[in-house]
Amino acid sequence: MLEILSQVQKIIDMCGDNTEIVICNKKGIVEYSACQYYTHLPALLLGEHILDVYPSLTEETSTIMRALKTGKSIVNEKQILTNSENQQITLISTTMPIFEKGELIGAVDYGRFLKIINSKSTEVERNGLFELDDIITNNDKMLMLKDQIKMVADSNSTVLIYGETGTGKELVAQSIHTSSKRKDKPFVSQNCAAIPSNLFESIFFGTEKGSFTGAQTQKGLFEFADGGTLFLDEINSMDISMQVKLLKVLEDKKVRHIGGHKDIPFDVRIICATNEKLEDLLDSKRLREDLYYRISIVKIYIPPLRQRKDDILLLADYFIQKYNNQMNRNIRGLSEMVKSIFYSWNWPGNVREMKNIIESAFNHAGGDEFLLKDVHELTRSIEYKSSTLNDDTEDIFNETINLQNAVDKYEKELIQQAIKSTNSLTEAANKLTITPQSLNYKITKHNLR
Repeated sequence: MLEILSQVQKIIDMCGDNTEIVICNKKGIVEYSACQYYTHLPALLLGEHILDVYPSLTEETSTIMRALKTGKSIVNEKQILTNSENQQITLISTTMPIFEKGELIGAVDYGRFLKIINSKSTEVERNGLFELDDIITNNDKMLMLKDQIKMVADSNSTVLIYGETGTGKELVAQSIHTSSKRKDKPFVSQNCAAIPSNLFESIFFGTEKGSFTGAQTQKGLFEFADGGTLFLDEINSMDISMQVKLLKVLEDKKVRHIGGHKDIPFDVRIICATNEKLEDLLDSKRLREDLYYRISIVKIYIPPLRQRKDDILLLADYFIQKYNNQMNRNIRGLSEMVKSIFYSWNWPGNVREMKNIIESAFNHAGGDEFLLKDVHELTRSIEYKSSTLNDDTEDIFNETINLQNAVDKYEKELIQQAIKSTNSLTEAANKLTITPQSLNYKITKHNLR
């Protein structure tokens, strides 16, 4: 069981915006659910029987119930179901039974949303996909990235997106798709690092009934994405032997089911992503050169958040408004102290880290703005990690200091940098997003006159 649960945790950690993870016990009761885009769903699922959550399902049509009954994995099965909110959901499910000491104790389902339609048959939230306007930025490099997306959207050329974890690679991939002529066709996302090695070929190429024990005729990713876009995240985690097979499929533009005898043509645009430097992947030979050249006709680099400081407070405001709407709250924003820390922090987890910290803060804040105590996930990182807060400043954690001392030092450095890089105190105050009066007070406080 530990091996399966370890794989489940990896899937959960890499869960994209259009995926849902559901873990049921052997009775079919939901014990865990995660869905990044529809954040309200997990609370509706927990403790409920899977057939009550999706009344349109039966023991025969539910992949979870069949896996619990047969003890066999179900790969890439398309399901159309209706939830308790009267939304019709189309998804691709891969369901695996969970065993402990030979006894079946539950099942885990990894579902990738294709489409969500409400009871009046109108599409909801752009099928769950992001559009170009969802890329929130004031940064020159990111604005150029948005222009690049517009230019390449209607091309059929492969795209390789690279950037650190949490920078928004799937956001960019979805924006390319929804800006293209393929926007009304499927967008299928697959994290290559989240696939068990024994299911890799089945998931990608599909299967024919009888090709191995328990195998049924099922489509693969290329068939599900036909006419649309297939996004392969963490392409660098793909086994070399699988890279060879993927390259052949991309060159031939046709696929053959495992156990099948005919080639199936497809029309799919391929977008890949990696969180590692391209030269490192090629030098270490973890990515084949021939595959690299095939998937990187267009290359898009997403800079980390620490290199686009002008987006930090903008994104913070965006997430605050997002969760205000979702949680029916009225948080006005960040305190000046929290703003200083947000602006100073190196954001090793990038935009995803900020999103998680703000969501966590909503569950702790008692007032109408976030104080230091509310962003405890961030202050904990500051207290216990010897991290550089700014690429251009020295590490200030070489000695044991308390949080208030650390904050004072960050603030002092920020003020010095702002004054040095502007022509007046008013400009410096604007750069720090505080009033000139507050800046004067802080200059006196830190003896900077």
